[in-house]
Amino acid sequence: AAAEFHAWFDAEGRLGAQGLDCLRRAAYYGGVCPQLRKLAWPFLLGCYPPNSTTQERVALRAAKAAEYQGYRRQWLSVTPEQAQRFGKFRERKQRIDKDVVRTDRTQSVFASEQGEGLRTLHDVLLSYAFFNFDLSYCQGMSDLASPLVAVMHDEVEAFWCFQRLMETTGGNFHKDQKGMQAQLQAMQRICKVLEPALLQYLEEREAANFYFCFRWLLVLFKRELPFAEVQRLWEALWAKVRGSDLHLFLAMAILRRHAPTIINRRLGFDQLLEYINDLSLKLNLPELLVEADTLYQRYNSILSAASSPTVGPSASPGGSSTSSPPTR
Repeated sequence: AAAEFHAWFDAEGRLGAQGLDCLRRAAYYGGVCPQLRKLAWPFLLGCYPPNSTTQERVALRAAKAAEYQGYRRQWLSVTPEQAQRFGKFRERKQRIDKDVVRTDRTQSVFASEQGEGLRTLHDVLLSYAFFNFDLSYCQGMSDLASPLVAVMHDEVEAFWCFQRLMETTGGNFHKDQKGMQAQLQAMQRICKVLEPALLQYLEEREAANFYFCFRWLLVLFKRELPFAEVQRLWEALWAKVRGSDLHLFLAMAILRRHAPTIINRRLGFDQLLEYINDLSLKLNLPELLVEADTLYQRYNSILSAASSPTVGPSASPGGSSTSSPPTR
């Protein structure tokens, strides 16, 4: 796997469009070798231009390191006297302090309360709050940052990978919840096409708002899967072989498997929420990725046959609707 990965780069270190396509397909269909994730993830997240040379990336990283240290210095320079008169800073820092010590403590990198892992996670999140004053920090962001800290083993790279991830997931944390509402509404449209009987049942039980999927979508199934499988899932999502909304079809694949139980037990919203939450760490990710891929293709095939505008996500330029589904 390492030899194949390095073969995608030319003599000056350019990955190029073709190499990036190879990387995306490898990430989607089989996953990236854990030892290569530190090198591959910045390309999947768009931190580095695919046509950049090795020297250009060294220079870019140095510039980004200086920029990151600038954000870090901003919050480090806040004195106790200033903090007493800076309510938003105190509130956000306290929220980060509280969440960081509860994030992935079973993982060795975050096991020690005084360890480098928790310190890096804390500093990345607080620096991001100064990078993005409007969004700042919200509960759940520590879940999105921790795998990046664990994989990158570098505070600067973890920060910029997190920043790129927030470019696509930041809308989940807006106060107006428009980002989450849009995804939940898309879930309803997907369900109407692929599982109309389930949607009808949910409507009867006043649960068709799909709020029971909220946690899944908010942090990209981070709390539903073992830590290693979260990494496998996320790189499949970042590959965008099936567009930007594959996670919605993964959610649909889970619901489809459990639809008979949900309907036969006549679960109401509260019972359904409890049932869905109880699925945490009980999901078969390899099988669900295959099923999500199949559902994606079926959904777009049905819409195409009906000559309707595509309501859900469309395949990315690098993806073919006739390709084989992903595997472990």
